[in-house]
Amino acid sequence: MAEPHSETIALRRAESGHDLWAVIEAAQFARIIEHEAPRSEIEAERMGALIEVFTECAEAWEEKSAAEQTAALERLGRQLAALEDAGLFAHWAVIERAFDTAEGETAVLPVAVLAVARDAGPELSLEVPTAVGTD
Repeated sequence: MAEPHSETIALRRAESGHDLWAVIEAAQFARIIEHEAPRSEIEAERMGALIEVFTECAEAWEEKSAAEQTAALERLGRQLAALEDAGLFAHWAVIERAFDTAEGETAVLPVAVLAVARDAGPELSLEVPTAVGTD
C-alpha cells in the first residue's frame, strides 16, 4: 500500500507575537506558509505584512540578540492585531519531516507551518505534505 502524500494537522491560533517563537525557530530549517485568497486590498496588505515580518525573523533569528528577538516578536504581535482588525487570524504548528540526504542517510528536521485564515477558532486543520522535497 502506498504512503499517503499528505496528512491533516492541527494548528494553534497565535494570540501574540510571543506565541510564534517556536515556529520561528523551526522556520530556520523549513517552512510551509498558507493563506486564504485575499478578498480586498486591505486583506492582501495585512497578510503580506505578516508573512514578510515572519520570513525576516526566521531568516535572521540566530543573528539577533535577545532584545532584538523580543522586539521582533512584539512586531509580529502588532501584525497579528492588524490581521485581526481585518477579520484574519494566524495559526501555527511545528511538525517534523524526514528526508534522504545525498549520503543516503535519513535526516529529520522541524518544519514550521503558518496559516492565515478567516477562522478565529483556537485550532485550525490544515492538509500538509508528508514528504519534503530536496530540489
